[in-house]
Amino acid sequence: MIVSDVLGNCATDAKTRDNFITDGSFTVAYHELCALLDETAKALAGHGVQPGDCLAVECANSVAGALLLLTLMRDGYSFVLVPPAVNAEIKPTPLFCRFSIAVGAGVSLQPAAAFMSVTANPEWNRKSIPSAKLLLRTSGSMGTSKIVVHGHDKLMGNAANCVRKYGFRAESRCVIPVPIAHMYGFGAEFLPAIQVGASIDLQDKTNIIKYLDREKRFQPTIAFVTPAICEMLLKAYKSPRTNYEVIVTSGQRISEDVFAAFDERIGGRLINQYGSTEMGATSACDPGDSFEMRSQTIGKPMHDVQLRITDGDPGELNVLHPFGYDGYLDDAGEWIHIAEPNAWYRTGDLAKADAEGAIKVLGRAGTSVNRDGYLVLLEDIERIIEKLPDILQVVVTATPGLSGHGQRIAAFCVPKADAVLDGQQIRARCFDLLPRYALPDEVHVVETMPLLASGKVDRRTLAAELNHMQQ
Repeated sequence: MIVSDVLGNCATDAKTRDNFITDGSFTVAYHELCALLDETAKALAGHGVQPGDCLAVECANSVAGALLLLTLMRDGYSFVLVPPAVNAEIKPTPLFCRFSIAVGAGVSLQPAAAFMSVTANPEWNRKSIPSAKLLLRTSGSMGTSKIVVHGHDKLMGNAANCVRKYGFRAESRCVIPVPIAHMYGFGAEFLPAIQVGASIDLQDKTNIIKYLDREKRFQPTIAFVTPAICEMLLKAYKSPRTNYEVIVTSGQRISEDVFAAFDERIGGRLINQYGSTEMGATSACDPGDSFEMRSQTIGKPMHDVQLRITDGDPGELNVLHPFGYDGYLDDAGEWIHIAEPNAWYRTGDLAKADAEGAIKVLGRAGTSVNRDGYLVLLEDIERIIEKLPDILQVVVTATPGLSGHGQRIAAFCVPKADAVLDGQQIRARCFDLLPRYALPDEVHVVETMPLLASGKVDRRTLAAELNHMQQ
């Protein structure tokens, strides 16, 4: 599926030509897109940018940002999507990128040359990068960040799987409050919406006031959100929403309480997508699946995707994906790893299948510890503590040092609004819920969890905060 063909069809089809992309400040209809992309291409050329150049692109959720990304996809550029810096961590521009381009929010579309800031990379190493590649940094939440390479054609195939799974169509109204600088926002919602010519509402750095105002005016039918946005919406919704056909979340596990609350608010249409920067959208439940399946499993794989569990029950989850990544690059543009065709990808997640064949992801293989001779999954402890009254979110981490049961573990808990809790109270309540070998050695109450730009909990920052507490 070629982006130019998709955009041409959307511009001329009576069902889609008047559908639009908006960011609240600017709105562009599909029949206007091709001319604007041509102007964007000319503006790039005016800055000295050529199709053979690899670019580092930082863009907000804005119409201007969408125009730039669609131009790069249409014209076969290779580009690295650079998310905004999080927690003051600024990653350098890869040496193989000739230019850095930044597009903000609320930026005027005219003239095209003015809505983007183009900076030549003084350390460009002239490394040749294959054309028509999207490059994304992994979050680094469980280790060292790498640069993942995706072909544009496979990216569009991954998006087509999302169209099939979530029911995108021309009549859909898709709100995107998650960054389009990540695979989740870009590959799983933005590109699928573009493929069918659906209307799109891009929200940059959304908050509850902005979301509710735009929701009232836009009336979205499909939303892709983070767990943090889920919790924000639950606090704000005072009456059920009937316009949504599906709300998708990803990035971390969602508690059963949140699923139950969303069942009341939107009629049971919340589902959790499983995927990664390497594989894109891999598996998800259907909106019509039972509460138990949606709240406890990742459902069944996307079209033509295969999952298997190896080395035990639970075992490690492996993925065979026709639209997966090409491999990893380092910052100099050298291949660290080239993915073999038809090779299974090891996710590093522990999983098991239920009686219906749906997959339950139990946690990362690297987030389990041995305590008193038992293999303890930290996510299991999180699930149990979350069932306590007044607990909104829990993250359990392994910590340096040993306790009487083995490696020390600590729990970080976010209380529900207006709840007054302390760590000793929560730990005391855990004595009736957890075996002694699984009891956290320490419990800390925090207002919020530190997050990566992808919406995942930043476990490295939590570990650093814990080390600071213990000093």
